[in-house]
Amino acid sequence: MAPAYSLAATYGLMVAAAGPGAPLALVALTIPVIFVAIAFHRMCEEHPVAGSTYSWARLVFGDRVGAFSGWIVMLSYFVAAVAAAVPAGVYSLNLLHLYDAANDPLAVAATGGLWIVAAGLLLAWGMRPTADATAIFLLLEFAALIVLAGMAIAHPAVSAAPPAPLLTLGNAGTYGFFGAMVIAIWVTDGWEISTYASEENTGSKRQPGSSALVALCITVFVMLVCAIAYARVAPIAGIVEHQTDTLAYVADQLGGGWRTWTMVLAVLASTGTTLWTGQLGLSRVMFSASRDGLLPRAFTRVHPRFGTPAIAVAVVTAGALALALLTGLLPSVKAMLNDAVSVTSVLLGLTFITTGASCVVHFARKKVPLTDPTRIVLPALGTLAVFVLLIINFRSQTAVDQWASVGCVIVGAIYALAGHRLFAGSKTV
Repeated sequence: MAPAYSLAATYGLMVAAAGPGAPLALVALTIPVIFVAIAFHRMCEEHPVAGSTYSWARLVFGDRVGAFSGWIVMLSYFVAAVAAAVPAGVYSLNLLHLYDAANDPLAVAATGGLWIVAAGLLLAWGMRPTADATAIFLLLEFAALIVLAGMAIAHPAVSAAPPAPLLTLGNAGTYGFFGAMVIAIWVTDGWEISTYASEENTGSKRQPGSSALVALCITVFVMLVCAIAYARVAPIAGIVEHQTDTLAYVADQLGGGWRTWTMVLAVLASTGTTLWTGQLGLSRVMFSASRDGLLPRAFTRVHPRFGTPAIAVAVVTAGALALALLTGLLPSVKAMLNDAVSVTSVLLGLTFITTGASCVVHFARKKVPLTDPTRIVLPALGTLAVFVLLIINFRSQTAVDQWASVGCVIVGAIYALAGHRLFAGSKTV
C-alpha cells in the first residue's frame, strides 16, 4: 500500500481540505473501506480471477456492466500512475538538489515518466522479482516512517498542535471533512491490488483477499500514527504550503540533513512500489478483458520465459507514460497532483461500489441469508457509505474535477455499450 507515498502525495491535500480534521477523516473513511475489503475477500474466495472487480461485475451483472467496470478500473489505474509519478518526479529532483526543476511541471512529468518505465520493466521481468522488490522496499519505508515518527513525538512541538486531533472535523466545515474523506480513498488504496494476482497464486491455500484486509488495517494504523506525530513538528499552514513534498518538509522540521535524505529515499521507494503494483493490477485487468473479448486478443499473450502478460504490461507502461507527460502541460506541480488525486479517488470509489454490490448480489442469489455479516451486511453498508460520500462530495469539487469525473463515467457508458458486442461467443477461462 506504500504508506510513505500515500502520506507524501495526499496527506497535504487532506489537511488543505479539513485542516486538523484530516486524521479523523482517515479513520472515518477506513471503516466503510474495511467493509468493502471484506467483499473483495469473499469474492476472491469464490472466484480468484485476474480481472478482480471487472470480472466479478461481469459475472454478476452481465457483459455491459462488466465492460463499464473494466473501463473504470483501467482508467483509475492509469490516472493513479500519474498521481504516483508526480511525487516520484518531485522527490527525485529534490534528491539531486534540482529544486527549481522540482517546481517545473514538465521536468517533474519527465522524471516521473522514467519511474513509470522502470516499473514496467520490473513487471515484465516477472511476478516473483516484483514481489521481492516490493517486500524489501516496504520494510525500508516502514522503518523510516516509524523512526522519524518517534523522533517527532520526542521533539519539542514547533507548532500549536490541534487539541484531540481525532475528535475534530476541522476548520473547513462538513464539506471540507467529506472532501478529505474522499481523498483518503486514495490514501488507503492499494490493498486490493493483490486480488488482481489471485489467479497466479499457486502452491498455497491462502488467497490474496485475506492479505488485503491485513494490509489495510496495518498500513492505515501506521499512517495514522505518523500523521499525528508529524503534526507536532509541522504546522498546518506549512503542510498545506508543501502539498507536493509533505514528508520532506516534515523531515526538514526535524532538523534536515540525514533525516531529509532518509525520508526522501523512503518516499521514492514507496512511490516505486506504488507505480509497479498499480501497473500490475492494470495489466491483469487488460489481460482478463482481452481473454473475454473486450480488448484485442494480443493482450492475452504471455511471455514464454518470464510468464507475464508482456504486451499488456508494455501497453500499460506506454499509456501511463503518455498520460504523465501530458500532465506536464498543467500550470503547476500542485495542480498536477491535486487533479490526479481527486479524479482517481472518485474512480477508485466507483470500483469499490461495484465490488461491494457484486458481492451482495452474488451471495443473495446463492440464497445466503441476508443477515450474513461478511457476505451481505458489511459489504452492503460499505458500498452504501462510499456511494453517499461520493455524491455529497461532488458539490465541493472544482469544476474541472467535476467535468473530468462525469466525462469518465459517460465515456465508460459508451464504451460498455459498444464493447458489449465484442463479448459475443467469448468464454472466461
